Amino acid sequence: MCGIMGYTGTRQTIDVLLKGLKRLEYRGYDSAGIAYFRAGKIEMQKSEGKLQQIEKLFANLKPFQSHCGIGHTRWATHGKPTTQNAHPHRTGQILLVHNGIIENYQEIKEHLIQKGHLPLSETDSELFGFLVLEELEAGRSFLEAVRHAFMKLEGACSVVVLSEDDPDTLIGIRNGSPLVAARDPNGGSFIASDAQPIIEYTKEVFFLENGDIVVAKGDMLSFFDLKTGAPIDRKSSTLDWDADKLDKQGFPHYMLKEIYEEPRTLIDTLNSVVDRAHTDPFPLAEQPGVDLLKSSEELILVACGSSWHAALEGKYWLERWAGIPVAVECASEYRYRDPVLRRNSLVVGISQSGETADTLAVIREMRARGIPTLAITNVRGSTLSRESNATFYTASGPEIGVASTKTFISQLAILFLWAGYLGLSRGRDTAEKVPAVFDQLIRLPHAMEIALQDSEGGLRPIIQAVAKKVVNHRGFFFIGRGYSYPIALEGALKLKEIAYIHAEGYAAGELKHGPIAMIDEDLCIVVLAPKDSWYEKTFSNLQEVKARGGTIVGVGDAGDVKFKNECDAWIPLPSHGPLDESLHPFLTSLVVHLLSYEIAVLKETDIDQPRNLAKSVTVE
Repeated sequence: MCGIMGYTGTRQTIDVLLKGLKRLEYRGYDSAGIAYFRAGKIEMQKSEGKLQQIEKLFANLKPFQSHCGIGHTRWATHGKPTTQNAHPHRTGQILLVHNGIIENYQEIKEHLIQKGHLPLSETDSELFGFLVLEELEAGRSFLEAVRHAFMKLEGACSVVVLSEDDPDTLIGIRNGSPLVAARDPNGGSFIASDAQPIIEYTKEVFFLENGDIVVAKGDMLSFFDLKTGAPIDRKSSTLDWDADKLDKQGFPHYMLKEIYEEPRTLIDTLNSVVDRAHTDPFPLAEQPGVDLLKSSEELILVACGSSWHAALEGKYWLERWAGIPVAVECASEYRYRDPVLRRNSLVVGISQSGETADTLAVIREMRARGIPTLAITNVRGSTLSRESNATFYTASGPEIGVASTKTFISQLAILFLWAGYLGLSRGRDTAEKVPAVFDQLIRLPHAMEIALQDSEGGLRPIIQAVAKKVVNHRGFFFIGRGYSYPIALEGALKLKEIAYIHAEGYAAGELKHGPIAMIDEDLCIVVLAPKDSWYEKTFSNLQEVKARGGTIVGVGDAGDVKFKNECDAWIPLPSHGPLDESLHPFLTSLVVHLLSYEIAVLKETDIDQPRNLAKSVTVE
């Protein structure tokens, strides 16, 4: 989950690396460092804390030219987030940055100590440098030494390596954690753990496969097979993201900008997967993923975090509209089970980044068993998209805030489209309602955009006032039934992620089975209860909470006076006209994302880079 940035070429390397690492800091920000050539020698600056510490170190140096270097932002696994443990690590003339985990690091460390080597850090990463030195001492070339050393590692990881004896050359190896490479149109090459720091320079990138080696020297990129060392061909991919979308554009945080982009994301995702040449409702454009859906008799949705919440929501829609059995599985558990799948089952991996390690492990296992797989991801060229039989891409653009918001909305959109499409194609008895629901879905982004306008009566000022009322409560329950239950889980997760407040999401009917014992005047209960099939039951649960003194924040239909009068604070859902109850989650998601954000603002936490977290969870 660390950020890696390497450059060799004609540009000022320090500027390229600092700017690139800034783009990658969402992947880890416990410590950072840069190694660079200067007058034929490699120098290094690194520090615990965020990248700004490195920027300060360079600000204190006299200007100089450098045309090759590597940089790193760390999410700590082995060893505390200290300067000593920060990357790059130096071993003799070898410097390296590493992403992932070396599972056999203990055996390697014992071997190295017996040989007289003395690692200076607590990390598993530093050990790789000693292995490279041993291979160099055995007479191997720089490339062969790195290759043979890497083959001694166990675990999913990637490295980028410099040698003081081979100026202007970068070697990168991928075996699990993602790596991308690209040529600089100005003359040079990039290697990074993500495409985001590269698109400012070029949109043509190479996504490395597991077992790939890339050697960058000037604008020459060469690819080799890790096991054999033989040259291989890799085709580039063209990215459809714009560099200007990576900026905050006047918002105080990326997360707020991305919440305000939720309506646009919904529109773009709908437009990207439907065939607008047809006037039929839910006209999915033909692609291999559609054929997989149509032939499946059971769907297993596999995901982690917010993607798992989206999958839970999708289960309600797919079962209602399509009448297909749906299982939703937490990837980190499912991969270690012995699941029994029905005939014609389809396993769907959902991941914002397309690099979530546990979700990828499930997809690989299913493919090894001959079971068809499908992906939902936001990143073209990601590992999940390449290793699944087919992919539905969300059209969220880059999401920088660690807490997923607009990508969550786009995942909901894909799953809702699947449900409507399959319901029509299977001749379900709900099919007569589908045209009206599709029309409502198309109009929904407009209602969301109006609600987000910064005017009197807008959604954000209302939520800001509510946040001030409840910010000092010791904990939060988010409760809902039916379509609101997964959104309750999502709201609680967001509050924990960015405000560091204890929060739990519950199916409202489960309160009386234990959690109700915790309710008193210091606990805030956010009740998600739009008028739907579960409304009366949820309202009864509200009364149970109120009788025990809990502070109630109601989220419901704008005209629901009865509900509003029972609450200590009230958030009306955006006015939308007629709306099928199955579409409520798009509106309640907007509310819980904003509520969590405004509480975090009052808590003065680091909203875009919350402690201990990273955007792409590429470790197990």
